[in-house]
Amino acid sequence: MRSWLYTGAALCAACLFRPAVAGVTNPDLSALGQVLGGWTNDPASPDKEDPTLKLGEAEFVLDAALNPYVKGWFTLSGGPDGIGIEEAYASVFRGLPWGLAMKAGKYRLPFGKINPTHPHALPFIDPPRSVQSLLFGEECFNETAVEVSDLLPTPGDWASTLTADVIEGKSFHEGQAGTRLGGLGRWANDFLLGEKGALETGISGATGVDSLGPDTRTWLAGADVKAKFYLEGASQLTLQAEGIFKHSHTGGQAEDRMGIYAFGDYRYHTRWNGGFLLEQWQREGDTDRNDRAARAFLGYAVLEESTLLRLAYERFLPDGGNAYDTVTLQLLFSMGPHKAHQF
Repeated sequence: MRSWLYTGAALCAACLFRPAVAGVTNPDLSALGQVLGGWTNDPASPDKEDPTLKLGEAEFVLDAALNPYVKGWFTLSGGPDGIGIEEAYASVFRGLPWGLAMKAGKYRLPFGKINPTHPHALPFIDPPRSVQSLLFGEECFNETAVEVSDLLPTPGDWASTLTADVIEGKSFHEGQAGTRLGGLGRWANDFLLGEKGALETGISGATGVDSLGPDTRTWLAGADVKAKFYLEGASQLTLQAEGIFKHSHTGGQAEDRMGIYAFGDYRYHTRWNGGFLLEQWQREGDTDRNDRAARAFLGYAVLEESTLLRLAYERFLPDGGNAYDTVTLQLLFSMGPHKAHQF
């Protein structure tokens, strides 16, 4: 009897403490947080000319290789108002016919260069205002979708990728019930610039039924270019620009708007970075007015990539209104393999 008890106890212990299968039951866990301090003389701000201090949006990331062909990814984000699913998708990066790759779930869509990038991975604190204005606000273009991509056969040191997404389309008719599918496509090309430089160019397009009904559609088109130069002492210079065109309907009328941004970022010996960003975009509902903004930014990685200090100054110039200034200081920190800043 006692031997049976010992055997049962051993089996229970083996079940409770058996090694987990890596990548299936033990995903990588990461948490990213930020503390923000700021000052602005924006007349629309409730904190005009008063310094502020707050906890910014936090992210919780779970990712794992489900098998040698598929990876799963979850990003939960939130703050004082609660937590929601920012991204949840599976990516099949090998094993499909003709060398295709596939992604399915909810994710930041590959429209241009800024939209697919999480804000903490940008060289500055907030995405450009022009991108937020034309691509559906602070959360940008984030949809449930199915994506297929292919690396096209090209000669020499030229890499060309074609991507197509079928999207749920709710960004185009937010707040309305029902699903009206939309589509998105991107063609990206990468080139080497000598031994210490790289160039990427891309064109993107998307469409979906907007909020007025099935007979009205929103159309998006974009073009982007990014050049990176690798300098002495692990330093880098990045130059990037993007233009976006949007055809939509506001107040029963068709509306065409454009926006553009350009920035330069110099990363010195990996830990320091700084640069400038300039942008201009047509105002929604009043396309005769062109709003502008200019931004300077500075960043410092404390010892290594898990902690980052950022400082940004922005001057916003609304067409027909008074210019105002905003200063933001950010402490960005992370735990786990998904870092706040990649060296």
